[in-house]
Amino acid sequence: MRILTAVALLVLMASMSIPVNAQEVAETGNSDTEPASKDVESGTNAGDSDRRTAEKVFQKLLTGATLVGNFTIDKDGPVDPTKLLKPDRYELATVNKVKDDFWLFVYVHKGVPIPLTMKVLWAGKTPVLTLDEFTIAGMGTYSARLMFHGDRYAGTWQHGATGGLMFGKIETAEYKQKKATLPAKKVVPPEDAKPAAEDEK
Repeated sequence: MRILTAVALLVLMASMSIPVNAQEVAETGNSDTEPASKDVESGTNAGDSDRRTAEKVFQKLLTGATLVGNFTIDKDGPVDPTKLLKPDRYELATVNKVKDDFWLFVYVHKGVPIPLTMKVLWAGKTPVLTLDEFTIAGMGTYSARLMFHGDRYAGTWQHGATGGLMFGKIETAEYKQKKATLPAKKVVPPEDAKPAAEDEK
């Protein structure tokens, strides 16, 4: 009887352990390893690692960069295409993440650095500067959506009742440094641009 009781207990214990082991395998895919989506060393999701990499690229892209492009102003009536685009330029000293979605942009306006803490949201690996009724002292209140992709930027802006589009190229600190070391290009006038008096000689 004691032998039968012992065997019965062993069978009962074995049957009770099966669902637990099955659940472990179902949750992890393998009872001996961590899920593939986890970074085993840091304990973070692979997506978090991708975001950190994208943030470092964004910081490097804009630190010391200049946004050079154009903006437009929306009009209700017909617009002369030759007067549609207006030149635009933004100098950035540093760009650093503060916390969560907030970044500190040090914008240089007429030689004066202006620190601005602004929100950056992400569309995958693409950063989008996001302003909603954001007030800059002495300049006004703005709303905007500005996307950065490669060495270009594009988006929309709104200042009170006035708004439009803005877009252009990002001149990185590295690009500006290389540009500064290149020899100045000589401007050679075309042959037909010589003064008339010289032709008469």
